[in-house]
Formats: sequence, structure tokens, C-alpha cells
Amino acid sequence: MSTDAEHQVWEGEIGFVVEAKGYLLALEGLPSARINNVIVNSKGQRALVTALREESVEALLLDRGNVSSGDRFMLSNDGIMYSFGEQLFGRVINAVGEPIDDGDAFGVKNTPLFLDVDAPTMSARAPMTTQLNTGMSAVDVLMPIAKGQRQLIIGPIASGKNLFLESLFANQATTEVVCIYAFIGRPVEYVEDSITRIFSEKGNHRSIIIASFSDEPASIIYLTPLVAVELAEYFSHDGKDVIVVLDDLGTHARYLREIALLSGRVPGRESYPGDLFFQQASMLERGGRFNKTMGNGSITMLPVLETNIEDISSLVSTNIISATDGHLFFSPLRHAEGVFPAIIPDASVTRVGRKTQNTLTTQLSLRVQALLAEHERQQRYSQFGTQLSQKTRRIIARGQILRVLLSQEQMSAIPLEAQVVLLSLVFTTFFDDKDVAFATRFRRALTDAVMRADADPVAGPVVVSARRGSISLDQFLRKLSEALPYFTAVCQ
Repeated sequence: MSTDAEHQVWEGEIGFVVEAKGYLLALEGLPSARINNVIVNSKGQRALVTALREESVEALLLDRGNVSSGDRFMLSNDGIMYSFGEQLFGRVINAVGEPIDDGDAFGVKNTPLFLDVDAPTMSARAPMTTQLNTGMSAVDVLMPIAKGQRQLIIGPIASGKNLFLESLFANQATTEVVCIYAFIGRPVEYVEDSITRIFSEKGNHRSIIIASFSDEPASIIYLTPLVAVELAEYFSHDGKDVIVVLDDLGTHARYLREIALLSGRVPGRESYPGDLFFQQASMLERGGRFNKTMGNGSITMLPVLETNIEDISSLVSTNIISATDGHLFFSPLRHAEGVFPAIIPDASVTRVGRKTQNTLTTQLSLRVQALLAEHERQQRYSQFGTQLSQKTRRIIARGQILRVLLSQEQMSAIPLEAQVVLLSLVFTTFFDDKDVAFATRFRRALTDAVMRADADPVAGPVVVSARRGSISLDQFLRKLSEALPYFTAVCQ
């Protein structure tokens, strides 16, 4: 930098660092500073103003490197600007909008960073009436998610949560849904593996990745989910449906605690800051379905939370559960058995998505859940070695077959009408005298047969009825029973 440039920069309003606790700075001066202003020093290091005290200004360092007492910072006229738009598809950026995937630099920066953004009011919101099709029967039929819903993805480590989310992104590749994945303070290897799968041949190149790593300053990790939500709002204001994954909010909460303790704030329960719930809940509240005043778009929030195997009663867990519209609980045991997605229906909830289902799918969902619950009950009784009635054996067999049909391959989408037909077969005579091995062997063939059944004079109308979903389940099962020869021929 030239001498003239230095003179021009430093003739403005200056602050001096009086205390530096790693990335947390206290500065004297800067009388015009406001919350969320950006300040910069002669090395180009940026810091974000987070608090105004009587005698000092508190700021979080946004760039790597050390800062010492006496270092000078001045207010930045530009703040933090982002280049938001479709040029981000297929790219990986950090929390300050810089590419970290060795790709080309971005064009004009068009969007400033706003941290204190209020959630849209009720007058800007629209009813959630459209289902987000994930392509996975265990969700679309049993635990439907509405576009605009906030659905928590919760479970222990190694329970397949990330594989579910990666498959969800892959299954949106043929749609106009914008997919944003925010990695919040995750290990480098974890992030790289997920990015490889998301951008693979079977993945979704319309995805956008925002990543902060576990070795970065807490300030960057703190910003990551906020930037992801702001990016989602950019697309939703343009009328797009957006999915935002925040992986994970437990890590985010721990770094919020670290920042609060370093700044000397009075700790609350489990040493977390007292406003932890407000900070995370207000961020999640920015999701939803919006009317024309906000662009007619939607933001579906999928926060992730990693828990201990049997403990979901921690402060962070209960806070996030209360701030969302439901949760999908994942099981490491089912994941280890090869079940995908490894969701436990009995431990999962969806409060909004059920309203987006048609009559047929709703009735099928209730029937499937009832059979699974009865299957679990009878399975437990059978462990005592008692003699089982024919009815009990049939319930156990059909429950096992149903579990096989609810499991599918990763990165593979099944249309909703095919899901309905496939699961409805369990409630006909098709699987009479057939076992789990038969269902496992012909699951893929049956799925493919449903997806190409439109041309069949008997099976075709059945698929059309499943697509419309306006008839009752009993009426549909009668129609499906007439088409059983078509499916029997597939399994010869």
C-alpha cells in the first residue's frame, strides 16, 4: 500500500485495541461505531462490532491472525458485501462470502450483511399448503414436510443424518428448489466428504455450500448460519422455494457460549448465554412460506442437532425442539443395519406437513403407522417363545415387509405416487405367503414397475389415482387389487 493510501485511510476515525482475547477485541475510540459495523486495520484484518460499552467498543475478529494491544482499526465504509445470485450454484463459500473451492472469483457484490433482521410478520406469510417431496417414503408418506416448515434433524453421531440430507439435495436436482447447506464449525474431513457427495454425478450441482471449520475463529462460526439464512432470503424474495440445512446448531450454541463467556456476560443454565434461545429461535423464525409482499417464495429450515444416544433433554435440544415445527429422529442402530433413511417414526413429529397431504396419502400414512406399531408390539411378545396365532404371524411378516419397502437406496428418488402404490401393496393379498427375502429381492423391480405403469390399461389408472390422491384408501385398495397380476408378472 502506498504512503498516500495509508495517509488517506488513517486520517479517519480511529480506534485503538486496549485488550485482545484471541478473536475478541476491546477498543477505545470509534465514537461513531454502531452494532454490526465493520472495522479494519492496516493489515486488512476485519472485525465486527458486537457491543458498545461506556468506555470501549467490543468487536469480533473475522480474519485469521493475531491482534495486539495498541493496534489501530477504523470504520469500514463498505462493511461486508456478498455476491448473491445463481453464480453461487455449485460453489463453496465461507461466512464472509469468499470462494474456498479454488473456483473463479465472484462478480459484483450486491448484498450487504445484516445481522439484526426481524422475522417477517404474519401479514407477509402465506399458508403452508405444498408438500416438499424428498423422494423418500419414510418422510413423504409417514412424516411429510411442508415447504416453509422448520423441521429439526436430530439424532446421535453416525445415525445417517448427513446421508439423508445429501440425498434430499440430490433428489431436488430436477426441481427448481434452491438448496443451501451450511456447515457450522465442522471438521475439514467431514465437510469435504459431504461436498464430494453433494456435487457428485448423482448429487445436485444447483446446491450452494457455506462452510466454516472447527479450527476457525468463533466469530466466523457464529456468522455462518446467519449468512445462510440471509442467502436463502435473497432467493425466496425472488419467488424461489429454498431449503436451508444448518449443520449443526449444537456446535453453533457452544461457540455462542464461548463468545459470551469471553466477553464477561453473566452465564445462564449450562453456562450458555441467557439469550441463547432468542438468538437461535429468531433465526429459525425467518423461515416460512411467504405471500406476494415477500416474493411468493418459501424457506424450509432443516436445522441439525447431534445428541447423545438417549439424551434429548439438554438445554439446546429442548430450545430448538420448541422453536421448530417438528423433528425427525435418526437411529444409529438402524443405520448400522443398513436401513435408509434410519428414521424412528415413533420418536418423530411433523406438525405442519400432515396438512399438505391429500386424502389418500393421509389415510395410508395412518394405516402404515398403525401396522408398524402393532408389528413392534407383537415382535416383542414373540421373543418370549410363546406359540403365535396365524394372525400374529401375519402382522409380524407384513410389518417386516413394510420396513423393507420403507428403506431405499441413497441418492435415489421415488415419486410420491409410486411410494403410495408400493406401500399400499402390503394391504392387499399381494404379499400373502411371501416373506422378507421376497420383498428385499423384488423391491427395486416393483418400484420400477410402478414408475412405468402408466402405459398399462389396468395398472395405469391406479397410478393416476395415486397421483391425484382424492379417493379414500379403501377405494384405492380395491382398484389396486384388480392390478395385482401386473405386479405379479414383474416378480416372476
